[in-house]
Amino acid sequence: MPKTVMGDEDGPERKPQATKRSGAPEAGSPITAEGQAVVAPVEEAALANEAPVSTEASAKNAGGTAAAAAPGADAALTVAGETPAPPPWGALTVAIIDDAMHPPRLDRIPEAERLPLTNLLANNAEVQTELAALGCPAEATADQRLLAIAESNDILISIALVGPISGEAARMIEEHRSFRRLLDMLREEVQDVAICDPYQALPDLSAHNLLLLDYYLNGPSRGGDLAVTVATNIRNQANRAPNQQIVLMSSLESVRDLRGQFRTETDLTGSAFAFIGKPDLNEAWKVKAHLGMLERARPYAPAFIDYRAKLEESLEQARTDLLTLVDDLDIGDYAFLQGRALMKDGHPLGDYVFWLLSSQLMALAFERDEMRERQRALDTLEFVGAPFAATEPSTVVANLLHSALVSRNIGPLGPHPRAKPGTPYAHFPLVQLGDVFLNGDRSKAVVVMSADCDLAFSPMPERAPDADTPVMLVPGTPVKLKDAKDGDDEADANTDGILHREEVYRIVWQFAKYRSVALGTLRSWLVAEGYDVTNRDRLRPLFGLKLQQEFGAHLMRVGPPIMPPMTTKAVGQVFICAPDPEEGAKFDASELMLTRFKKQTWLRVTPRVAGILKQQCEELRIKVEEQLDQAPVKKKQDFQRKMDSITTALDDDDFWIKLLDGVELNTPGSVKAVGPIGFVVGSGWTDNKPRVMVEIREDAATPKPGPQGGHAGEIQVELEITEGSISSAA
Repeated sequence: MPKTVMGDEDGPERKPQATKRSGAPEAGSPITAEGQAVVAPVEEAALANEAPVSTEASAKNAGGTAAAAAPGADAALTVAGETPAPPPWGALTVAIIDDAMHPPRLDRIPEAERLPLTNLLANNAEVQTELAALGCPAEATADQRLLAIAESNDILISIALVGPISGEAARMIEEHRSFRRLLDMLREEVQDVAICDPYQALPDLSAHNLLLLDYYLNGPSRGGDLAVTVATNIRNQANRAPNQQIVLMSSLESVRDLRGQFRTETDLTGSAFAFIGKPDLNEAWKVKAHLGMLERARPYAPAFIDYRAKLEESLEQARTDLLTLVDDLDIGDYAFLQGRALMKDGHPLGDYVFWLLSSQLMALAFERDEMRERQRALDTLEFVGAPFAATEPSTVVANLLHSALVSRNIGPLGPHPRAKPGTPYAHFPLVQLGDVFLNGDRSKAVVVMSADCDLAFSPMPERAPDADTPVMLVPGTPVKLKDAKDGDDEADANTDGILHREEVYRIVWQFAKYRSVALGTLRSWLVAEGYDVTNRDRLRPLFGLKLQQEFGAHLMRVGPPIMPPMTTKAVGQVFICAPDPEEGAKFDASELMLTRFKKQTWLRVTPRVAGILKQQCEELRIKVEEQLDQAPVKKKQDFQRKMDSITTALDDDDFWIKLLDGVELNTPGSVKAVGPIGFVVGSGWTDNKPRVMVEIREDAATPKPGPQGGHAGEIQVELEITEGSISSAA
């Protein structure tokens, strides 16, 4: 793929010219209000502050670059001579803005560290040996020596020696080496990579697909203000493509927590922004993975950017329209609402007005034609297949879900707002369907499940509260969603998405433990149980009614009597496997019976059946003993262990008495091992151990028509262990 450098009009074959730069911006460079220079295009030679030293490493790099730029260099051929399809990200154009493009120099490190570092580079024998191997001449300056070390891809002792003397120099060396590795990997994958100097004027980047921006452009000690300025300038560039992605980078993982603040300060939309830690770009496969995700996400960005822009306009207009509507309401309107509809019913006026206005705001903001059009555009999107982002879902999603589930900060549990202090009405708490109370450490919850019409009252004689009014309460257990397991508490209802601080919770409601508390004692009961009554949330009507419906279904469920165990006759054929099976005793339908109960199938074992099985085990021991006598010396120990196991079972009276409790059988064809005996339902089984096998069949005991090759009498059961079952394997 062709590679160019920003500002290089002659193409990739042109040799870069060294450009001089200092730690401070050049005279005439554009300066921001904070005194920082804005980025500008540079030649690739701006990676060095002076003419690069001719080293083996740089020669190899130059050769690699030339090879990459040569026509057809990256068109790898398959064995059949066909050119493979380019990756989806192969046509991307990328720009990198990172101060790590500049190698370390003495004037960029603390002054107190410069002389000790110069002495190390000039006088240390190990450093001199490595520099000579890199082709660095003996008369090279300290900056040239640092450049040789920073542009080498080798593991060097010199870097370890630099660290204790100058941590800043060691950091710049590692970051420059990482920058060059990333640059080389990108050049192998995308169409073009431009390098922008963060200390010069910002070039036109509107046509680039991906912009990789380092957060600490002045080093970690100076913060990310320059990166904010750069990103803001990029966002404001004319003709910027709507699907352009700005990728914030940093070698420090702590910056990941700053990405939300960065996006806010730069006014970048989330669909056109991503964060990738530099350690996640240190190998070719990681670079390919991230390029793939970014390329998959790019086509979706315009729809979300358009949605966000229209939403901002719609919210501004909705705000104006709602305030106009509120201004149009006079005292008479509020008096009419309460006097005609709410006074006797008892519903508080403020709560009712908030409901009306919030519904109106929703309609004004989201139900305009312009927003409906954007909604339909989002409806057509499909996010399928490979991932679109490497970061975890943000807590913003959890906040949205929490707001959709509950109305927050309802306030403390208290009397009716119109109840006067000192009156009898002031002692009755006002609650509604869906009110959720939690204890202090969020380890338990309780929700109100009574209908609003049963809980409503007014502080006036026409609808006075009744102290004996039952308030139906359902307890619940909050579980961190990351600790919850699918399938847990399947019999109970769950409410997922409750957000507390940074944790998302699932509340498992336990319908079987519901209780009724009299309205007059509700507050004292909640306090005695440890619930926080200073604030509460309330499930929104949709979810409150859903939970109430599930609770009602639980109360109205039908509990028929348990069906009795069902017993059927069966026949059995004994095989003595040593290990080749030989037919032994047979059991007719009068001797074997199968009992089914709650998806379990048991074989009832009578003393007669147990006695016959013990005789068959005696036969098995004789056969194994004969094999022991004839076995080679190397195998005798194995046969001895088998015979000892059979003998132990034969001599154990408790084993045969326990067998009379019955044997829980496995599914057809699966052998249930009980000591030296195996039980199996149906034919077609296999077993290669010395064992007495009992093949059980029902079709012979009670003939039934079945499909060809099958037996209608074979049973389909699920294995469930219950008390009294024999499950010990040989």
